This record gives sequence, C-alpha cells and structure tokens, in this order.
Amino acid sequence: MKRRNFLTATAGGLSWLVTQALAEARSQTSLREKEKAIEPLLKELEAVRGRFSNVPRTDGQFLNMLVKLSRSKRVLEVGTSNGYSAIWLCLALEETDGHLTTVEIDPERVKLAKENLKRAGLDHRVTFLEGDAHKIVPTLEGPFDFVFLDADKGREHDYFSYLYPKKLLPGAIIAVHNAIRMRQAMRRYLDMMSEHPEFDTLLVSTTLDDGFAISYWRRKK
Repeated sequence: MKRRNFLTATAGGLSWLVTQALAEARSQTSLREKEKAIEPLLKELEAVRGRFSNVPRTDGQFLNMLVKLSRSKRVLEVGTSNGYSAIWLCLALEETDGHLTTVEIDPERVKLAKENLKRAGLDHRVTFLEGDAHKIVPTLEGPFDFVFLDADKGREHDYFSYLYPKKLLPGAIIAVHNAIRMRQAMRRYLDMMSEHPEFDTLLVSTTLDDGFAISYWRRKK
C-alpha cells in the first residue's frame, strides 16, 4: 500500500473509532440522565417496598449489573409485582439493547407495573404477561439468556424444568431471590442446582440479610 493510501486508510479508521467512542459516550450520558430522571419514581416505589415484596435497592442494582456484565438481551422475570425490579432490568437492557418478558398473576399489580414502566420511559423494553406463570412459562418460545425468579417460593425447580434446556441459551444466568431467608422452602431447587453437572451456583447477598442464588449454565467447549 502506498504511503498516501495508508495514511488515508488510517485516518478513516481513526475517524470511525472517534465516532464510535463519541456515540458510546453520548449513550452512557443518556443512560445516566435517564437513571437520574427516574430517581423520584424509584424512591416512591421503595417507600412501599414491603407492601409489594420488592427487592431492596442494592438487589435491584445487582440485577442491573448482572444483565450488563453478561450482555444479556433476552430476559425473563417471573413475579413482576409493581414493576420495581423490572425498571432495574430494563435500565440495563437500554445498554444491551435487549427486551424483558415479565409474568405476573395479579391483575392490579400488572396494571401498576405497566404504569410505572411507562412513567420510567422504559415500557418499550418490556412485554407484560398476565396469568399463572406455571401455565405461561412453558408456552414461551425463548430462548432466554437471563432469568429472574421472584415468585411462588418453593416452586423454583418447576420453573427450571419449564426452561431447561430448550428455553435457555448456553451461558444463561438464573437469579432466584430470597435464597437465604427462604432457603428451607427452596431446598429442593438449591440442592438440585448445587449438584447439577452443567451449572455453577453461588449464594450472593448485597444486604447481609437476604440474597440470591445465582446459577450459570456453563458453555460447552
């Protein structure tokens, strides 16, 4: 390649890199601005956390971080409640350009969740499904690369059977909430996952009070 052509090509490559870097910086700034804008809504929902059995803020932030770290794009949530955890998941999906499917049996909570995700400006990232998750989840097409289970404690093994293996992607993460406080109720699931030959499972707490069972489906070499 002639020197002039090489310099032209290099300049073009640098220009592309600069453009991409600026676009990424704008995207990150936009996401931070969105998080800041919905802070009043988050605090409003946190004030009624006990009534709706929502995760605490640090657990919401942990879910958000997991989705971003794993670059997940197809997320399933069982137990929408009023949409608090869905907001944290969808904030992460804004970065990964993904989508959330969330299932809730209580019609009033579904209504609240839809309102709250719309207020957060994140309703374009989520599909709400109303009804019994034990009937709905087996019908979902999938596959999902991130699953958050926060409903019907003690039936996690059933949800796993609906999803594994055909509705999960290799490398998928399953996060089950209340795995410390409700460890006895979840004993069957936790024992199954701790012995599963294809999954790594770890209990994680952000509050030193309760937390998650995080399971990772190892990718085959």
